[in-house]
Amino acid sequence: WYQRRVRGLLAALRAKAVKAAIGVMVTASHNPPQDNGLKVVEPQGEMLLPRWERYSSQLSNTDSASLVEALKELGEEVEVSITSTQGRMIIGRDTRESGPEIAAAVTAGAANLQCKVENIGVCTTPQLHWIVKQSNIFKPSTLLDYYKTFAESFMALYGKPEADVKHSIKVDCANGVGAHALRTLAPSLTDHIDIIVCNDGSSGKLNENCGADFVKLMQNAPQGVNYSENEHCYTIDGDADRSLFFYFQDHKFHMLDGDKIATLFAGFLNTLIHEAELNLSLGVVQTAYANGSSTSYLHTKGIPVVCVPTGVKHLHKRAEDFDVGVYFEANGHGTVLFSDNAMEMINLRAARETRKIQKSAVTRLLAFTKLINPAVGDAITNILVIETILKLCKLSPQSWNNMYTDLPYRQLKINIRDRDIIKTTDAERKISSPAGMQEKIDALVSDFSGARCFVRPSGTENCVRVHAECATQHEADTLAMSVGSMVFDFTEALHSHL
Repeated sequence: WYQRRVRGLLAALRAKAVKAAIGVMVTASHNPPQDNGLKVVEPQGEMLLPRWERYSSQLSNTDSASLVEALKELGEEVEVSITSTQGRMIIGRDTRESGPEIAAAVTAGAANLQCKVENIGVCTTPQLHWIVKQSNIFKPSTLLDYYKTFAESFMALYGKPEADVKHSIKVDCANGVGAHALRTLAPSLTDHIDIIVCNDGSSGKLNENCGADFVKLMQNAPQGVNYSENEHCYTIDGDADRSLFFYFQDHKFHMLDGDKIATLFAGFLNTLIHEAELNLSLGVVQTAYANGSSTSYLHTKGIPVVCVPTGVKHLHKRAEDFDVGVYFEANGHGTVLFSDNAMEMINLRAARETRKIQKSAVTRLLAFTKLINPAVGDAITNILVIETILKLCKLSPQSWNNMYTDLPYRQLKINIRDRDIIKTTDAERKISSPAGMQEKIDALVSDFSGARCFVRPSGTENCVRVHAECATQHEADTLAMSVGSMVFDFTEALHSHL
């Protein structure tokens, strides 16, 4: 209770500092149901600034007797009076049993600093991000506004079903909050698409043998869902900010991850921008984990690709450098950002354009901007975007999947004594320290044609992660094992000399 209350105090202080609404989401995302935590959302719907994450850690490590003094000192550092009545906090939670208690602790902390609190109850993480962003830019918004906005945007871009035959999709909701959100949204879309909700929490456990994290890790379909050949199926995670697409062909499982989604979105947007004759920069932001084939495919389409360190905050920030920035992690978390310049140009052209092809393209582009959640990766809105693109471009799951073929890869976790001895550079694709380790990796990679491999320390565990890509699965397995063994031996040798 104390730690949660402290986070409430920190969030309230942040709200006072920005003099705006901030969000607090009670969730542990793709983790087991007994886990829970807090995410603080900035006024524009972004994640809490790193500097304030440090402040949060400082306060959390302060004992109760020293807390008031620590708050006063922090208030002075950020130039905020802890007795001011400015600021507003919007709290949401997923379906975990501990959610209400944690939300109450956060509310108590905020009340200590006279911060106004609005508890919107059960919602997805992206819904909270969207509501916070909308409330600060336009007007106070609610969950009903979310459903209305995206239902109308989907129907406008998707159009009427072809040949009056409604399409249906199945969504594995990981027994999480996404099921509640989809069940609320689905009735508004019944004239266009049927959404069949699976793993809705009525029987199974949250994230157990289901959900996007499970499907990505196991490379297999989630339990609790019945599938038909070539059926459009999705899996989302516990708080509905990740989504993956999958289907079966000839009884074989095929998964299309965040890389595939990014290339689908980028290709669609690239076509619209060119047809509309708009001078807008389009780019895709990836991490080192993006499959090399996706990067090569985007290059062949003339779409710039940049690589950043792992983490949504890095992807989101770099995407802002483009007029239209597409970013996705391989795990299915991502979105599309449109700059103020892009929005101004698109709106102006949509209002004035009279030529048929250009008018159609810019109209669709404008509708796309309203269907994407610009605050954060949103599994639900991304599913709607994917279905729209597949319909408009007349793409089957197979034709989408066949745009490029993923290189076989293998990921390993190598436990070592001290992960901090390994430092990386070049967006975590090269090791800068200890000296000599990168040269050994390069030597091992050179044994395989067209291969790549990188090693990076984990952000949460005392281990390193090895990622290897090769022309065949056997080669990828072999390279990953060779590099993993080398890293372990290298670090052990360093420790023996200390």
